[in-house]
Amino acid sequence: MASPETQLHLLFFIHVKEKDDEHGMVKKENPKAELSEVANILGTKWKALTPKDKKSYEEKYPIEKATYSKIMDNEKRESEAIKLLEEEQKQKTSMELLEQYMQFKQEAEKEGDYKKNKKEKDPLKPKQPESAYFLFMKEKTVALIAESRSMVEIAKICGEEWKNMTDKQNAGYEQVAKKKNKQYTQEIDVYKQIKEYEVGNAKKEEDELLKVLKQEALQLLKKKEKTKTVIKV
Repeated sequence: MASPETQLHLLFFIHVKEKDDEHGMVKKENPKAELSEVANILGTKWKALTPKDKKSYEEKYPIEKATYSKIMDNEKRESEAIKLLEEEQKQKTSMELLEQYMQFKQEAEKEGDYKKNKKEKDPLKPKQPESAYFLFMKEKTVALIAESRSMVEIAKICGEEWKNMTDKQNAGYEQVAKKKNKQYTQEIDVYKQIKEYEVGNAKKEEDELLKVLKQEALQLLKKKEKTKTVIKV
């Protein structure tokens, strides 16, 4: 535990830092000083204060300490309550989790599928637009397949023709690709907005659930404390 002098020193340091006058002046005079060095300089200034000047900080300290202690006590109680609730929930759900696991294992063995489930693609997510060359190749491939050309031959022929085409010849494909890309940009923006909205809602629901759990946990803790008191009596 810090000495009263150190505690008052810290209160003075916090005060001048919030006012940003004394702290700012020290930083300006010592731009390369670390936080500990600034604290030492401010500590020296604190020691130089008269008892009369220190009095206002001495009066503030008990109030600041009481407020801080109250916050820490509440956080500690919440933490204990949540821990107690978690332990109780674990005991209640352990058998359910075991049953779910066994059921899942039996279904997996029955289907003969031991592979990890791959993450499914979102069907609502817009597909990447086709490039100008891909549009050309898709169009050209139909005729080449009719000629019984292999995929290697098709790729080689399409690559050579595309490379030798003039800007005027491939302008139509570029125009279609540009239009598709513009449409994709608009659709993906809408998709992202929807996803952000869904994430925001999920976070809100999570916060609400946490709030309810805290309330239940605190009630459980109070009940436990009341039981201990009765036993002691």
